Amino acid sequence: MIRVAEYVPALAATALSGCGQPVGKADLKSGPKLRAEIVAGCTDGIRTDAQGCSNAKDVENADKLERSLGYK
Repeated sequence: MIRVAEYVPALAATALSGCGQPVGKADLKSGPKLRAEIVAGCTDGIRTDAQGCSNAKDVENADKLERSLGYK
């Protein structure tokens, strides 16, 4: 008989496995608030995932370029 206590750590690890994943560029393009939060967190040093910070900054720069050229 397997005890419940043996399942708790495995369940917690499974539930938290996606927390450290960087946010994709498609999600950042469709969510300007999310993008602003991530860029601010990266600037303040709160966020430490380099890929997520890079993605957010790339999308922000592309958005600024499009707006400056009048594409939007």
